[in-house]
Amino acid sequence: MSTKKTESTKQDTPTEPILRTEDVRKEFGNLVAVDGVSLEFYDDEIVGIIGPNGAGKTTYTNLISGALSLTGGRIVFDGDDISDLRKYKRVRRGLVRSFQIPQIYDELTVFENVQSSVISRNEKNNRLFTLTSRDTDSIDETERLLEMFNLETHADEHTEHLPHGVRKILDVAMSFALRPKLMVLDEPTSGVGSREKNAVMETITDAAIDRNIGLIFIEHDMELIRNYSDRIVALHEGRVLADDDPSTVMNSEEVNQFILEGGV
Repeated sequence: MSTKKTESTKQDTPTEPILRTEDVRKEFGNLVAVDGVSLEFYDDEIVGIIGPNGAGKTTYTNLISGALSLTGGRIVFDGDDISDLRKYKRVRRGLVRSFQIPQIYDELTVFENVQSSVISRNEKNNRLFTLTSRDTDSIDETERLLEMFNLETHADEHTEHLPHGVRKILDVAMSFALRPKLMVLDEPTSGVGSREKNAVMETITDAAIDRNIGLIFIEHDMELIRNYSDRIVALHEGRVLADDDPSTVMNSEEVNQFILEGGV
């Protein structure tokens, strides 16, 4: 099994983060799921988020993507306050979320799934089922994405027959077709066999580095977190417990006490 620690391609840390959350808070009745989280994320950076169940990981990323509204605080993306911006408008600005369960169309082939994302980005949805075979621009871009994600051999297969690891990669490829500046991934290897996990992560991170796209990913597999994160954010009870390079976070006494020893 191959493992790889990604090496950032940026020469200097940008002066401004691509994404900044300022004291963001989310309450569900009396439950405080996210309690004043302030973090910065840069493009061309891969950040792993860890924490025990109930730590606020998914809620936090739902706030970033716009799937949930804020109770307090604000979110700044690419220099603009997007705190009240609807989810689809965040996607158009380049903030894209890929989910734990692949969001793909089983009635379509792999090629058609990726092409549908390309066409959707270009706001040609009404032409999806009538002109796709003649839309040379979307065909060319789809072929490039299939090659980038090593999906060429599956191009003509209907997705319902694909192995779970390939479905995961397809879901991310469809998200890349939207041309994100930053992608948020919810457990990208969930349900994937242990022998496939590194191949899935390697494919995703190589594509992100190639396109200079920032990644934020939630993951329970600590080996993947170590090998594929430039930085790790540890959440506990809705708050930031640690935010540093992988070695520092994994050797943190608090992280070991509250997260690693109890499992994530």
